[in-house]
Amino acid sequence: MSATRDDRLTVVLPTDEAGTIRDAAEGEGLSLESFAVEAMKRYAREVLADRRLFRVPDTDWSAFEALLESPPSDATRLRRLLDDEPGAE
Repeated sequence: MSATRDDRLTVVLPTDEAGTIRDAAEGEGLSLESFAVEAMKRYAREVLADRRLFRVPDTDWSAFEALLESPPSDATRLRRLLDDEPGAE
C-alpha cells in the first residue's frame, strides 16, 4: 500500500486582498484554507465546464449538428491569422 501525498499551494497576496479573503472566510464560518480550497474548486469546475459542456435543447439539436457538419464559411481575416507565422510582424 502506498501513501498519498497532499499537494501544497502557497500564495502571497497584497495585504488588502488577503484581508478581504480572510473576512469572507470568517463570514462563511470557514478557515482560510477551507475557504480558499472551496473557492478554487468552484472556479475550476466553472472553467472546465465552459470547455466541456455544451447544452443544446432537443429542439435545436438537428440545427446544431448541421452547423458542426457544414464546411466553415470563408473568413478572410481568420485565414490570414491562421496562415501567419507565429511572431511574424
